[in-house]
Amino acid sequence: MTGSTPRVGVALGTIGVPANEWLDLAGELAQLSITRVWIWDHLMGRGAPERPVLEALALASAALARHSSLCVGTLVLDVTKRHPALVAKSVATISSFAPGRLLIGLGAGGDAAEHQALGISYGDSEERLAQLADNVVILRAMLEGDPAERITRVVPSGRAALDGAASSPRPAHRVPIYIAGDHPLSIEMAAKHGDGWIAPVRTFAAGIARLREEERRSGRAVGTVHAVALQELGRDEPFTETPFAAHPDAWFAEQRALGADEVIVTVRSARDVTALSAMMPV
Repeated sequence: MTGSTPRVGVALGTIGVPANEWLDLAGELAQLSITRVWIWDHLMGRGAPERPVLEALALASAALARHSSLCVGTLVLDVTKRHPALVAKSVATISSFAPGRLLIGLGAGGDAAEHQALGISYGDSEERLAQLADNVVILRAMLEGDPAERITRVVPSGRAALDGAASSPRPAHRVPIYIAGDHPLSIEMAAKHGDGWIAPVRTFAAGIARLREEERRSGRAVGTVHAVALQELGRDEPFTETPFAAHPDAWFAEQRALGADEVIVTVRSARDVTALSAMMPV
């Protein structure tokens, strides 16, 4: 791979992998020239209830504590699953022992069946996008500023508010917030309020054009928001047969030409990690 390629992150699957094995694989990835390991946000799998499914924030905490050179991002926390003030407290706690190594990706939720099975309200797309906007405001309020300050702020949807909230400790380093999704409102939120934007490769080209236009409209400098293209794996698609694995240099060149600042490739197993290691520069 050449110096003109985008930065590379790796999404390491959290379904069907025991926790200690996942943490060992994350340690192997930390030795490669990647930006960070990204953690999917699932609470259960499909079709085989006995398969392990690892929770994202607990796993991020363990990985960052075990591997001092590792950086981690969430790909992405569904705002429907957790109260944003609780997320902020978890993020601040993790950041207190892993300063500057945690990035929070947020999304408007994407698995109605999982929510139904667990008794979690899912809502329609408008409701979930409103929750996404709420989460961004609350996370920013609770993670930044003076820890002695009591926070009172109405969130954009008007459905909830912080009313004298306390939030200490607060991270010494700003925790980046990336917003994921190809919905126009997700892109607009990323352009106005996000540090980054994440979208699947299949919709990235159309989305980045809108992202840059929304940056202009919001008054931010074009290119302020870090654009990330995600290469997912199909349900039965082997990593070694993905366009990335077949021709890494050509694939990276294509993503760079589309405007990606960073790419995320997805792996699921120890075999995938071994294959990826052989493709990465020493």
